[in-house]
Amino acid sequence: MNDTSSTNMAIDEELYPALIQCFFIIAVGYIAGGMNLLTNTQSIGLSRYISNFALPAVIFKNLVNVQFQSLSWAFLASVFIAKTIVFLCTAILTCIAERPRNFASIGLYAIMTSQSNDFALILPIINAVYKQSHPDYERYIYLIAPISLVILNPIGIILIEIQKRFEQRDKHRGKHPFQLIKVIFYNISRNPIVICTLLGVIFNRIFNEKLPNTLDFVLTPVAQSFSATALFYLGLTMVGKLSRLHSHLVITVVILSMVKLILFPLILRQAIFFLLKPINGSLNNTIDYSNFGFLYGTAPTAPSVIFYVPESNLALQAIASTALVVSTLLAGPIMLVSAKMINLKTLDLIKAQSYDAFLVKTSYDVSVMSLLCTIIVLIGFCLRRRLLKISFVHKYTFIFVGVQMIQAIWTIGTQYIELPISTTAATIVELGNILTAFLTRAWATSISIALMISICYSKERARQYWWLYHLYGWLLPIFTVGVIYIESIIMTKNEDSKSRLRKIDTVQYSAAIVLLAICIITISTNLLRIARRTYQLKHDANESDSTSLNSNEIRPLIDEESEDVQRQLSINSTSSNITPLEADTQLFRHAVLVGLLCTNAFICVSVLLWSIVVTDRDGIYYELQFLDTTLLHGQGIITFLVFALDAELLIPIRRKIIKFLRYIGINIKCYPDNHKPIQTCKHLDFEHKIRPDFIRHSVSTQSMSNSLDTIGTIFNGNDFCQWLVSNNYIANESKANDYCQELMTNKHIVCINRIRNEQLSDSTNNWYAFSK
Repeated sequence: MNDTSSTNMAIDEELYPALIQCFFIIAVGYIAGGMNLLTNTQSIGLSRYISNFALPAVIFKNLVNVQFQSLSWAFLASVFIAKTIVFLCTAILTCIAERPRNFASIGLYAIMTSQSNDFALILPIINAVYKQSHPDYERYIYLIAPISLVILNPIGIILIEIQKRFEQRDKHRGKHPFQLIKVIFYNISRNPIVICTLLGVIFNRIFNEKLPNTLDFVLTPVAQSFSATALFYLGLTMVGKLSRLHSHLVITVVILSMVKLILFPLILRQAIFFLLKPINGSLNNTIDYSNFGFLYGTAPTAPSVIFYVPESNLALQAIASTALVVSTLLAGPIMLVSAKMINLKTLDLIKAQSYDAFLVKTSYDVSVMSLLCTIIVLIGFCLRRRLLKISFVHKYTFIFVGVQMIQAIWTIGTQYIELPISTTAATIVELGNILTAFLTRAWATSISIALMISICYSKERARQYWWLYHLYGWLLPIFTVGVIYIESIIMTKNEDSKSRLRKIDTVQYSAAIVLLAICIITISTNLLRIARRTYQLKHDANESDSTSLNSNEIRPLIDEESEDVQRQLSINSTSSNITPLEADTQLFRHAVLVGLLCTNAFICVSVLLWSIVVTDRDGIYYELQFLDTTLLHGQGIITFLVFALDAELLIPIRRKIIKFLRYIGINIKCYPDNHKPIQTCKHLDFEHKIRPDFIRHSVSTQSMSNSLDTIGTIFNGNDFCQWLVSNNYIANESKANDYCQELMTNKHIVCINRIRNEQLSDSTNNWYAFSK
């Protein structure tokens, strides 16, 4: 015990400074980027120094000193298999879900979920955690990186280039497909990282695994400069990436981050367990490697993925840059907790009981917060009764949130039961815990079924299957709990009641895995069908827009615009067809909700499988158990966060609060919901200064179109931002882009797509119009 505690203290002394150092340098880079201390040319120069000099020096220097005979090739094979599984699954699911099919998205998403920030971020953490116990683990990072760079990334790059050639058929007409593959592998062969990897292996044999002192003195300063410059550049690239969030971007980034930070570590850990054989019947070596693999899997996406995106594809650039920021921010606490829990291998009885008590306390604390969140959401639904009448999906969401509230109340109530209690009461409490958990899982699945039928078929048909939603939401969990109880009675009919209670815990693991597997498969299938149908509808709408816009008619591109703006933009539109998503803008939020809960269910299945297969409870098990407990009892918080951005839900609550405050004598200035003035300082007076000046500028330069009198001035977004900077309204173009986004968010301007001919039908040509 003393050795373990001293080891943990020594690791803490290394871990916390390493984490603080990494994120402090990232923060410095972010501040430098936000203050424009580095120009774009200087940033590019820093990037080239890192990728062409510092990182190759690090790889070459360390590979020359690696002792290959002591490596675990089974571990490297496990990493390769796990990365390949994640890469292929991401590519296949993107291919199935995205419509119209975009090979650039398939390749980029697959690279983002399989390529980790190996050297800049995870290497210092691994060095801090394993510096004393396994100092040889560090060398695996230098061998893992080429798996992505040489094997998997070329596949993704080929897919990106294929999409680029589809979009530029005239330019690439007559060129043989093998020329594309030849160019890609030629560029890969010229990559300094690949070259130094091969040279490191070759000179490892030549120098007998020992770098000469002369080369060591030359390469060491360059290699030591990598860590600080790479982290600084990472912070530099994070500036301004979260300023343009919209629905498709948010859900894509969340899914990619979940796959990279949660699913990939779990898959890698299982792959290591399958391939690494026990030594002399002991699993200690396998557990050490599996924990190391899990920690490595929590590394965020590498910044280099941004360079794979074509400059013309602004949508993919936004997704890649935002995912980089989100995964980096989320990886910090995940890596910290994982590094702390890795050192807890087999826990003694006292420590295991203390962790179990901590999990119980966590479930209580999270349930209290979840209860408050569900109450707010239910009040919002009640005050917005029109939603319950118009959208039948809201009725089932109302039931679902009610079930979440019941689960929170049940969890809180069980904490106040005085112990000891009778076996019968303990059985009722245990079955109640299982039932409330199953009900939340089943009702999330019912909502996904309702969404799928409503979007893929029609709302009328979805209403006809009301019995299916209740059957799945109520009867399936109740039936499963009944089977668990009956099975425990049958298996312990000759034993005492305490044995029956223990048997309920054992049987519910298997039953929960079956139920959750059904829910995961059903939700995933429904979400994929929804995604395909959504893309099909958007594609059809864009074709319809192209036809109508060629006749001097416009239509909004952003699905999240309010009904008033949509009505204003469609005054001259001859098309009166409304897609299901346009008719009910709330459906997207429901899809996000069930998608997050599906990920929650997957984590729960991983914990349950671990509980059945492995009897030992190490630190990583309790980390996943803590995550599962938090997500299970925090479903109300997730629901609140999904609907918290919904003005249709929260505006009535705000109005009631303001009305109450005015009633007691507190006056609060409140602007209309559809018009919020932007007036942060005097020189940014949009209505009285910026807008009139820009209109005069547009008239004088004849850069605007007056063909649409009902809309007003139409202008190009880039021209508007450059005009703001050149006239000293905004300091730089980045802030001008943010200001333009703020104007659009507050409904001062609206985004349109002004297509003059087929060559300008690219979505990167963004045009805007003044809303009044």
